[in-house]
Amino acid sequence: MIRPFLTYALVSVFALLPLAGCAEPPAAMPPDSTEINISEAMKESLVYIKVSAYSFEMLQPWRSADLVERSGFGCAVGPNRIITTALNVADAALVEVRRYGRNEYIGAKVKVVDYECNLSLLELDSEAMGEPLRPITFSERYEKGAKLESYWLSGSGDIVAGRGVLDRARVRKSVASYAQFLEYVAAGTSAESGKGRLFSIGGEGIGIACRADTGRQEAGLITAGTINHFLADVVDGEYRGFGVAGFATQSLLDPSLRAKLGMGDGMKDGVYVSKVHKLGTGCDVLKVGDCILKMDGWQLDAYGRYLDADFERIAYDHIINSKEIGEAMTMEIWRDGKSMAIEVPVTNFKVSDMLVPYYEYDKKPEYIVTGGFVIQKLTRNYLAMWGEGFAGKAPPHLYRYYRNHAFDPGDERREIVVLTYVLPAEINLGYHRLGRLVISRFNGMSITCLADVLAAKVLNPDGPFDVIEFEQDNPTVVIPRAELVAADAMIKQAYGIRELSRVDP
Repeated sequence: MIRPFLTYALVSVFALLPLAGCAEPPAAMPPDSTEINISEAMKESLVYIKVSAYSFEMLQPWRSADLVERSGFGCAVGPNRIITTALNVADAALVEVRRYGRNEYIGAKVKVVDYECNLSLLELDSEAMGEPLRPITFSERYEKGAKLESYWLSGSGDIVAGRGVLDRARVRKSVASYAQFLEYVAAGTSAESGKGRLFSIGGEGIGIACRADTGRQEAGLITAGTINHFLADVVDGEYRGFGVAGFATQSLLDPSLRAKLGMGDGMKDGVYVSKVHKLGTGCDVLKVGDCILKMDGWQLDAYGRYLDADFERIAYDHIINSKEIGEAMTMEIWRDGKSMAIEVPVTNFKVSDMLVPYYEYDKKPEYIVTGGFVIQKLTRNYLAMWGEGFAGKAPPHLYRYYRNHAFDPGDERREIVVLTYVLPAEINLGYHRLGRLVISRFNGMSITCLADVLAAKVLNPDGPFDVIEFEQDNPTVVIPRAELVAADAMIKQAYGIRELSRVDP
């Protein structure tokens, strides 16, 4: 009874299949024509970037920098202009790009670089590049959940495509600096997607990749809004950059703290100002203990977020760095038990103005060597010698300046000057184990910056000693001047030091 049923079923199935040679095979589905057209168009817009960069050494800052090779990706924003990440060209000695279908590299110069937003604009040698590039347009339209395409020109000269999904938008610290910027997160990225790869929706750029997390298969994108702001600022020839906050906040959830501030039970919004810096937007008008209720008309919740029409709840930093430098912004704050409105001009600052600079790209490290005592200024680059997570590894008294006072320079101290270590020599016997000490005075002169040490060295020319004093009751160093010239000459030769100092004016 079962066998006839099986026979019938098999015959019926095979009757539905075409016999070999008796029917045309089904036509192959054409590939997505949109995808082909986009890839073709990208050939005139994408470049591969090769960089020879200096590798500076903080431990021996007098050493000639080694050159390292690295690569990245860029896309055209003008006939001979390329946008890429700032980190791609950091410390660059030579920048070259290659176009699709070319074997030779084209010289490029860095027109503008902004490490706060992590963007740089390159300008190609117009005589060597041939046909003009085809600029990419960046759309600020945000479509959460949209399918993304990514494109880049590989080192082997091929246009490579990837995929992803526009998962979310959030405010996050820039991978190149201290500044907080809006970032798109592309999820499900099909390849390691950092270094400036272009991401688009339907061929229209929405951002370039600044970081990649291969474990999570996601990439962080510098948004079209940030890119367009950057490019618009370049046009007039005077690049001014982005506004940054000059204060820090903490969530205001504690009902007891709200009661102490005189805020009624019905007031649930507003974020607490926990610190006011000496640099940045609001530093000259806000006070510790203020509560920011609104910023430029946007209501802030207890976490300092506002409900953006496109990006949902994001941090207030996006309001600040969306403004032009010098543009006035209104803040509604709660101070002394009442609400008030204040006008706040949007500002930024040079990283060199920081008490502890967050980065020092594109410059050689500064130092002074006298009698074998190596003197440097404190920077985040210096602390980074202790590796990832240096917060628990670096000397606590140095980390404290970075953690608590980096944005607080003053007339009394513009830099933290440190005796980092001692190069052993006869002139410094007994001091060989000294190091990582903050200098307070040199020859009786208060030290506010590294350049002060050079000025202090010529004080009291008839005195027999150079005297270095430190914070925290550390021992005083006494250097005999009569032996210093001969000792410095020996130290230069023994330790391969060409110049005993390098201090920026």
